[in-house]
Amino acid sequence: MSCLSRRELLQRGALATATLATGGCAAGPSRIAPVPEDVLAFHRDCLVLDLHIDTLLWVRLLGYDLGRRHRNRLPGSAFGWHLDLPRAADGGLDAAVMGLVINPRQVAEEMILPAKVLAWLESESGIAQTLTTLDLLAEAARRYPERLVFARSGRDVRRAVAEGKFAALAGLEGAHGIEGNLDHVRTAYDRGLRMIGLVHFQGNEAAFPMTVPAFDDRGLTAFGHDLIAEMERLGMVVDLAHLNARGVDDALAAIRRPCVVSHTACRAVHDHPRNLSDDQIRRVAARGGVIGIAVGTMFLGRVGLDGFLDHVTHALAAGGADAVALGSDFDGAIVPIGDMPDVTVYPRITQGLLARGHTEAVVRKVMGENALRVLTEVCG
Repeated sequence: MSCLSRRELLQRGALATATLATGGCAAGPSRIAPVPEDVLAFHRDCLVLDLHIDTLLWVRLLGYDLGRRHRNRLPGSAFGWHLDLPRAADGGLDAAVMGLVINPRQVAEEMILPAKVLAWLESESGIAQTLTTLDLLAEAARRYPERLVFARSGRDVRRAVAEGKFAALAGLEGAHGIEGNLDHVRTAYDRGLRMIGLVHFQGNEAAFPMTVPAFDDRGLTAFGHDLIAEMERLGMVVDLAHLNARGVDDALAAIRRPCVVSHTACRAVHDHPRNLSDDQIRRVAARGGVIGIAVGTMFLGRVGLDGFLDHVTHALAAGGADAVALGSDFDGAIVPIGDMPDVTVYPRITQGLLARGHTEAVVRKVMGENALRVLTEVCG
């Protein structure tokens, strides 16, 4: 028996059911009012795309099955179990850039403890692990051909969504995953990689993270400039998430195509090093780029959905309607804010934005069209 497509699931009311309770769980009483039917209809008509979800980490570590419904039973819905194909259908999520969390060959002192533990647990690292993780996404698409497409371009995304399938693109989280070698970039591109974040939690051959004050005066390296040039030649999106301020300056001066900051928030709303200043938001927007607003407490503080919407609204004011997107960081070992526990939350984002007076055109852009524009302009 063939599997139902995402659109068929939506038409059968799965979306309305899932939004009755936090986490989209069938068990337990409803504590959140259902999203009105007219808002659900509009949400279903939007293309919804998230710029950063890390589920492939759990696929690699635990054999996590994207095709099966999961439930996070940890307090605060912490760490993972935030995305699977059934809940993506419940939440009307059409597409996502799936992050590749890769172990560096050499773990530096500044690396955060969870990533150090991950590198200790896994024997593979660098480009080998990058290719392995890309192959896991390809394998999942082969396993669920009626439900999942490994997309390589914006056109692929649009086509997959029209066919009622979830479109997954691949984005590397940190250039340590290509180990300072442009040949590795080309190899990964041929395997489907379409986005590279210049840095993750430790310095690498290309750039330095913003979470280490000792790196504040260090911008892009010579290889970082070469990497951007090669990515733009190939048609790959440059991601500035995790990059320090000097590196952001250097990258924005070098980039000729739209870029993204895949998962971040607004420093003016919540002062955290991972968040962007208004000036940075404006300069990303001036390059035709977008910023994805994340859902973790580190980005937003101890707030709820209203706090998330505050960041979206502020980013729209700072960067304009074409510069804001979703970049949840779900499954990225985060603690999501209290009433945004997993990917079933997207209809309530749409509802909240409309309730704040944002036009349907602007809401469509935020929910996915801005991100898809960048993917299409850069990747085809």
